Amino acid sequence: MSTVDEVVGAVPAPVVLEHRPWWRSRAVLSALVVVGMLAGYYAAKGKYGWPAVLEWSSLKTHLDSFQIWLSDQSNETSPNLFFRIVNGISGGLDTLVRWLYDALTKLTWVGTTVVATLFAWRFGGLRAAAFMAGGLASFAAFGLWDESMQTLSLVLAAVALSLAVGLPLGIAAGRSERFDRALTPVLDAMQIIPAFAYLMPVVILFSVGPGAAVITTMIYSVPPAVRIASLGIRGVPSNTVEAAKALGSTGSQLLWKVQLPLARRMLLLAVNQTILFALSMVVIAGLIGGSGLGDPVTNGLNTNPAVAILAGAAIVIMAIMLDRVTEAIAERTDPTRRHLDEAGRRRARMTTIGVLVASAVAIGVGFAANAGDIYTRYTIADWLIARIQSVLDFIADPTTFSFQHITNPLGNFLTQHILLPLDTFLVATPWFVTVAGFVAIAFILSGLRPALVTAAMLGLIGLVGEWQSAMDTASQVLVATAISVALGVLLGVWAAESEKVSRILRPINDILQTLPQLVYVIPFVYLFPISYVPGMIASVLYAFPVVVRLVERGVRDVAPQAVEAAGAFGATRRQVLLKVKIPLARDAIMLGVNQGIIMVLAVVVIAGLASTPGLGYEVVQGLQRNEFGLGVVASIAILALGIALDRVTRGNQGNRRTREDVS
Repeated sequence: MSTVDEVVGAVPAPVVLEHRPWWRSRAVLSALVVVGMLAGYYAAKGKYGWPAVLEWSSLKTHLDSFQIWLSDQSNETSPNLFFRIVNGISGGLDTLVRWLYDALTKLTWVGTTVVATLFAWRFGGLRAAAFMAGGLASFAAFGLWDESMQTLSLVLAAVALSLAVGLPLGIAAGRSERFDRALTPVLDAMQIIPAFAYLMPVVILFSVGPGAAVITTMIYSVPPAVRIASLGIRGVPSNTVEAAKALGSTGSQLLWKVQLPLARRMLLLAVNQTILFALSMVVIAGLIGGSGLGDPVTNGLNTNPAVAILAGAAIVIMAIMLDRVTEAIAERTDPTRRHLDEAGRRRARMTTIGVLVASAVAIGVGFAANAGDIYTRYTIADWLIARIQSVLDFIADPTTFSFQHITNPLGNFLTQHILLPLDTFLVATPWFVTVAGFVAIAFILSGLRPALVTAAMLGLIGLVGEWQSAMDTASQVLVATAISVALGVLLGVWAAESEKVSRILRPINDILQTLPQLVYVIPFVYLFPISYVPGMIASVLYAFPVVVRLVERGVRDVAPQAVEAAGAFGATRRQVLLKVKIPLARDAIMLGVNQGIIMVLAVVVIAGLASTPGLGYEVVQGLQRNEFGLGVVASIAILALGIALDRVTRGNQGNRRTREDVS
């Protein structure tokens, strides 16, 4: 599965036209499969649920026993080699996070703010320094300085380790086609699997604490580092590489003196994206002892929502701050844009020395003024919490116009007329009809191998006894994906046809993609008090920007010759769009559906923190009640559902792209 950056930077593959009659088109065949499933539903409604004989009913008990055994083994005075390694990794990561936190807090609030701001100014410019200073000042003003530093230390540790693993792998993949092919399935799996699916196994092995939080964050943030680094190495002009080889450069010289310098901008982009991916895991890390801003978000979601929203705002500010600062540093230090003479290099060295001296003075002043706890004495946290709570009370008041006439009717409509009927359909349809239907659609859209994988994954869901919960989650995912794709295709096509619309949507998409996943859920819990709806709407907001980007890129990349030929035959602009551009952009649209459905699943599962029914809720219950068997089984089902949905919507993503006749 390709990332957005990969798709945008890739060269369109040659198009191979395959003419089919309309009745053999994928859309018509898929619709016939759905009709067959409806026939099965009405013929045997509720009579053939997943049979108990095909369930591994004792799996949860075995997993609970296994967890107890693991805990006993790891706590022994002389554990075996495996547990010594695991405990060593966990302890080392705990120490690293603690060391970073101590370093940030011992500088005092004044010292940390001044040092970070001067660093951003030196390497990123005045605008980056303003973002850094504003972000750090807001953490203090919110009364969340300690929590923010805990989160920042966790993110720094996870990002450093993710880059230490991801960049070398990405460079190797960029230089070796064979290694890239071997690594791609692993990266695909890491991107497909929602974080909740590997939360419980990580807890079982590494217990709870910062170490487990770092491991969980790394699993999610390594793939973008690998993919973007690989893309950067592959993007080095081939004639430059050939010239270096012709001049006798060794493989090592080619890497260090040609490929890495010319791929520097992409490598810095990999750092930027890794930071954002790591920040999106902050809330989940709070569930397994990661501390920081994730704690007030998860703990306050159902008990103190105003605090949860304030902490969520701090996460958003941190994400935007780090995003803008790293982007500015990448721009400012780009060697292709920045050429310094000897005088310029001398000024740069003097500026660096000045920054170091000013930082030392700020740290000294902070200690002398006892500024370590200044943020606890001068905050607007209480005022903000009171204001946020008053807004929430107003929104939740049944007599409020927006609640009474907009959000409540909309939530009721989505639940009663769309979500519950689809959920009932998936649960009450005979299980073998549901399996056969999904497998058939996977075969029609993606081919034989994805169909077989889909069958295996659905069988695994039934085997672990999570069929009904998985269908609950699938119904939410399908509805949210349909809305995301409808919005994404409409706005993506519009943006491709209008440069003005594209410029308007670009910053909106940037903001929506920057926010951590659970931050989307928090406000909708109060706007839409019905349990299913907040997670669904939040997942739409999280997923549709990716669909917009992919669809816009796909429509823009349609071969100009095809558009010109249609115009020469007298086609109107509307005909060119509907009969040429959109059909020829089908692969990009299918990839948008694929990426959207995986992102929707990630948020729908996380919505279990807000008591949304489904697999995510079971993982949360397993963590909160210490029922590891329940959590692991639900995680296995999430993994299987994610892979099945990915394979169903993957489509033909190879070099040969099939186009259907649209005449």
